[in-house]
Amino acid sequence: MAITLGNFTFNTLTEQPFGFEELEAYSGLSARAWRVQGLCTRAQWATLTNTYETWRAVRINDVDTLKSRALGTTVSFTGTAAGLQFTAIPCWFLAAPKGNQTGAYISASFDIVDAAQYLAALLAQQEKNKQRDEALDPELGQITLSYGGHTAVLVLKKPAETYKDSPSVQLTAAGKPYISGPLNAIRVRDIEGTCNLTNWTALQNYYEAIVRDTPAAGTYYPISSPSASATAKIVEGVKVTEYLVALQLAQL
Repeated sequence: MAITLGNFTFNTLTEQPFGFEELEAYSGLSARAWRVQGLCTRAQWATLTNTYETWRAVRINDVDTLKSRALGTTVSFTGTAAGLQFTAIPCWFLAAPKGNQTGAYISASFDIVDAAQYLAALLAQQEKNKQRDEALDPELGQITLSYGGHTAVLVLKKPAETYKDSPSVQLTAAGKPYISGPLNAIRVRDIEGTCNLTNWTALQNYYEAIVRDTPAAGTYYPISSPSASATAKIVEGVKVTEYLVALQLAQL
């Protein structure tokens, strides 16, 4: 049994190192890993620690892997153990080298993982977690806003139908209640929903078209301008931008 990790090579393994690093094994979220233990000389130990420190010095400055979706800095692993052979696999350290003096040798150990497989598992886990969170969101349907040839579709995040400028109840000096204010209430759509860039652009065009016109009675007319904030999410492995939109409409 022998392994080469970067510039470090030794063939005095004391255990079969091959296995897997699990995130959620029943979903297939795992990656090839090697938990290496063996005896090395002082010169080999110095090479091993230098290999780790060189990798660490660059890796610590890499962009967050879940944001970049790239392997970043890796160390090449080649090895033969228990009838299995692995050649030039880009790896990350899972556990830094540890060493204990054993007579004339140093008992060394470290853990590495197949970087490509581990990144794929991390990204898949991230998407599964988001899907589970989204599954708990209430199903409120969609709302379509259309005017002047511009149509925007929003997925509702809360119920839209409500009222404003309703009558209010006041008290007389004697403490008896009476109704004051308008004898009616305005039907309002207080919209909060999500959409993609296409629908956000369409919503802006819808707003510009309707405020330049005099819509018919019964039309829902904007009483606030549309606003939006953007967040990134992963959909089927692809990074997309989602817009959270707010807008209020009153029925004429």
